[in-house]
Amino acid sequence: MILRRTFMAAATCAAASALAGPALAEDYGAERLTYTIAFGPGGGNDRMSRTVVDILRDYDLYAGNIVVENREGGSGAVGFSYVARNAGDPQRLTSTSGNFIGTPLVADTDWTYADFTPVGLLASDAMLLVVRSDSGLTSVDAFVEAANAGRVTIAGSGSAGPERVTAELFAQVADINFEYVPIGSGGELVTALTSGSVDAVVANPSEVAGQLEAGTLAALAFSDTERSTNNPDVPTFIELGYDFSFSLPRGVVMPGGVDPDVRDWWVTTLKKVIETPEWQEYLAKNGMSGNPIWGDEFATYLEETSAQYRATLIEIGAIQN
Repeated sequence: MILRRTFMAAATCAAASALAGPALAEDYGAERLTYTIAFGPGGGNDRMSRTVVDILRDYDLYAGNIVVENREGGSGAVGFSYVARNAGDPQRLTSTSGNFIGTPLVADTDWTYADFTPVGLLASDAMLLVVRSDSGLTSVDAFVEAANAGRVTIAGSGSAGPERVTAELFAQVADINFEYVPIGSGGELVTALTSGSVDAVVANPSEVAGQLEAGTLAALAFSDTERSTNNPDVPTFIELGYDFSFSLPRGVVMPGGVDPDVRDWWVTTLKKVIETPEWQEYLAKNGMSGNPIWGDEFATYLEETSAQYRATLIEIGAIQN
């Protein structure tokens, strides 16, 4: 009798679990959601995250309450670590950026990109190779010829960031030598180029947008796999025969171990987010390129980008093998 009762109880629980699955799936979106921002208020990751949350609210794409929290510190290490420790929790999201890839490569973190469930790449943070309009360097080929004829200098923000990586990948593919000049802000980059202190800069499109529009500067190439949606007239390096690409992910991830059905729910929902005029305005204001990828394809992108970033940092001596 005891065995029979135990069996019946187990069967009842199993049946309840089977029924609970679809019910939970149907109700998903009604629970409280925590959107963690791994950086402080006002920065690029914060602006992206709050734009996504505002669209979710304004278009009633998520029925439940959304709580936004900033957990800054350690170039994203603190916030991303917090999200990663909540493995399997379907009510947590966070936004990626360059630090999502770069910080684990240069610091001892308890997480990497592989500890998350990739949902979607919403925008690409790729770089432009930019020269002065009066430099006589009207193409990437002309720039390569100049580099082969003598010393050229390329500036970028920081000594081991995406600008440095892009410049190094370009030099490897083009088989040229150059001097890299690390400079602080976007404004300082523009000043260095317009004053003639350097021959070119690798910069985020938003940093040089005003000068490109005014015609003071000219963009020779874009480092993404596809042309920028904000600068569609600028060819990619790949188009021009320089077979490399490099961009950093402005995407959305969840903790590792989240149910695939939940991830797919967010893929469907975020596809609606990026179709809104508010998202298109965000892309334009921030110099982002809107070439989205989803789910498993985003996972592959993260893996390949991390490997490429790591190999380049080793090549320039920023980290050890």
